[in-house]
Amino acid sequence: MGTTLSGTNKLLLFERLNPSYVSPTDIPEEYESLIIPAAGAYFREDAEAEILSQNINFGPFTLWIHDIWAKENIVLCPFIPSHIWSLHGLYEESLHLESPDAPSYLLEEKEFNLFNLPAGLHRIPMAAGKKILSIHINVEQEVLKAMVEEFPGLEALTKLDRKEAGALNAYPYNSNPICDFLMEKMLSCKYPMKRAYPYIFRICIDLLRNIAAQEANLHQPLMVDSVLNTESTHQLLNFIREHPFRKNTVTQLAYMFDTSAKKLSFEFKQHFAVSIHDFMHTARMMMIYDMMQEQKTAMAEIARISEFPNVMNMMMQVADYYACNRSATYQ
Repeated sequence: MGTTLSGTNKLLLFERLNPSYVSPTDIPEEYESLIIPAAGAYFREDAEAEILSQNINFGPFTLWIHDIWAKENIVLCPFIPSHIWSLHGLYEESLHLESPDAPSYLLEEKEFNLFNLPAGLHRIPMAAGKKILSIHINVEQEVLKAMVEEFPGLEALTKLDRKEAGALNAYPYNSNPICDFLMEKMLSCKYPMKRAYPYIFRICIDLLRNIAAQEANLHQPLMVDSVLNTESTHQLLNFIREHPFRKNTVTQLAYMFDTSAKKLSFEFKQHFAVSIHDFMHTARMMMIYDMMQEQKTAMAEIARISEFPNVMNMMMQVADYYACNRSATYQ
């Protein structure tokens, strides 16, 4: 069902051919904590709304982050210059997407959708007093297919198909705690451009991989035991977050949580879409990258803390994870 809410139109331009970013000094101080130094920023404020848009163009895809406060009833009007697929996530509020080519679609808080968006203007009514955080990872369909060679975990998304405008997914994807963890890391990244690019690029890839895993497991029901063990499964996730340097085996973790390795692995994936090993590796690589950027700890000590046999072995894994030797297409 659509909405009858009306208000002043507020144009949101995506994929500008000639970016005209504003200086951080032109953005009010109260937005300082939201600024990602590596991103280009746009800021607009008037009597009806305040809109902070941040953008990074990674080559194969672009990242857009919008912080929007509606002081009065407004209608956000995203303009898409050319056909794209867009992974969209929404936080803080729920909204309706309206398009002349598709039925109205409810954008729920803490959910993701992969949209097929033709070129043109779209409408999203927003009531006075609402504040939203909206994230978009925009990519062309053929480029996403090409990315599968380097990132096989994305394949499930490339199998989606829809000719008309609208959501490619049959059901919304959940912003599970791993997605929330990735979003926290992305939004809090204060590294300068050259250091931030591989870091945020990889966060986007891991976010896409989690969504792809949810798509691949779409028809697998949440088992009763998984529901009953929700608390302990979340405790395991928090343990990995708090101890990213530890290279526990799944068997060791199962012993700690008084269950079997098979059961623990299955329930973790049911709740968070990816495997225990996958998330452990993500958390460890992020910890190492963060420690390297702080430049307060010797490389040999970082390798020791993170339980690598030597610095070279650690650096090879970090370089591989952050694709530091990626081809020019991805620079």
